[in-house]
Amino acid sequence: MKRIIMTCFALFLSSCSTLNIQPIKLAYQQTLPSVWEAHGRLSVSINNDTKTSGFEVSFNHHDYKLILSTALGFGQISIEFNQQKLLVNDKLINLMFNQWMMSEMGWYLPIDILAKILFKNEINSTRLWQTKISRYQLINGIQYPKVIRFNHLTKPIKIKLLINEVNQLK
Repeated sequence: MKRIIMTCFALFLSSCSTLNIQPIKLAYQQTLPSVWEAHGRLSVSINNDTKTSGFEVSFNHHDYKLILSTALGFGQISIEFNQQKLLVNDKLINLMFNQWMMSEMGWYLPIDILAKILFKNEINSTRLWQTKISRYQLINGIQYPKVIRFNHLTKPIKIKLLINEVNQLK
């Protein structure tokens, strides 16, 4: 019996050594695109209270539009930043994006670093957030994050982004 087990174990180990385990070097973007969009789902936890939402973000140079939608699309918030103005559902807001989101929702998305994370895999580009990427996806030969987790370093905010699609428009 002992010989049978040892033989099976030796066969198993020999079959493992014949597998071709070559690391695949996947490409990241070399430059940040000026016009792009992404969409997916996000989950926000604040003090053990979790909320989920769909999101769509589109960037045109430094201007952006973020749409957050509730489950089944029953409600949505449109947040636009352009030419130093913040519009929420087409109403002018006299706060910065982060200030408005914190006052209205109790959290904010670090949208200013999202392009560096998506396209250049730079996860250490902020001092306020700890960023981790747990899964990747391959789109047109380019590796993009699939799951991005943000943990705020001074506030009890945790955000998980599930990226479904990334499109470079220019």
